[in-house]
Amino acid sequence: MSAVTATTRRVAALARRDARVELSYHFQLLLRLVNILLSVLTFFFLGRLVGDAAPLARYDGGYFSFALIGLVMTGLAYTCISSFSRSVAQAQSDGTFEILLSTTTPLGTLMAGTLVVPFVMSVFDAVIYLGVGWALTGGELPLLSLLTAIPLVVLTLGTFCAVGLLSAAVIVLSKRGDPLAGMTLQVGNLLAGALFPVALLPEPVQVLSRAIPAYYGLNGIRDVVLAGAGLGDVVHEMAVLAGFNVVLLPASLWVLKRAIAVARVTGTLGNR
Repeated sequence: MSAVTATTRRVAALARRDARVELSYHFQLLLRLVNILLSVLTFFFLGRLVGDAAPLARYDGGYFSFALIGLVMTGLAYTCISSFSRSVAQAQSDGTFEILLSTTTPLGTLMAGTLVVPFVMSVFDAVIYLGVGWALTGGELPLLSLLTAIPLVVLTLGTFCAVGLLSAAVIVLSKRGDPLAGMTLQVGNLLAGALFPVALLPEPVQVLSRAIPAYYGLNGIRDVVLAGAGLGDVVHEMAVLAGFNVVLLPASLWVLKRAIAVARVTGTLGNR
């Protein structure tokens, strides 16, 4: 069996386990749908109030389309940030964390396996967000442009996965709630322009925004989807995001490995 086949089977096994758990909560799935509908409707009517503000002039569709992209990316980002730490916390709680780590499955593969089902469900949420948004705009939302933006979406979410691995490391050591997920999303909403243009912020804060990966991701995705840009027009954004991924993903996985090693030495690895 090749290494790729073995890794795929291990990831699939973890995904099947998580799928059985998630699909058993039917009422929770209904609540997800209701929450999406309420969120989209809220920003649709807020968009009518905002109108065609000057900072949104470059984007077709006005504030609603601008905010809808932010909502979709925020949902996907939250999944990438929170899934690893939630999986680690659950495994510690039911006593299976040490068992999983004692197998021959690499840590990176274990983490990837725990992301599959939450991410698929988050993509399903994104499809509903965009479908409802498309209907509310009378079919004017350029959904096909999202296919062009997929490389930007992947690179942006990779940086959030790095934060998620760091969150898992915190859970391993502290056995407490995840302090990074909420804070990262708040910083993203404020400084990266998830729900309003960064141009509205004071100049010094705008400079700070450029240190946040999501700033480049959101700008690039909106340029492609709402401003008619091609991938050739957002090469700078993709290059910056790729640089963040090359540095942050290996570094965060190393931190998680170190956290597990420390927990083993202190005898707290499986405690919750």
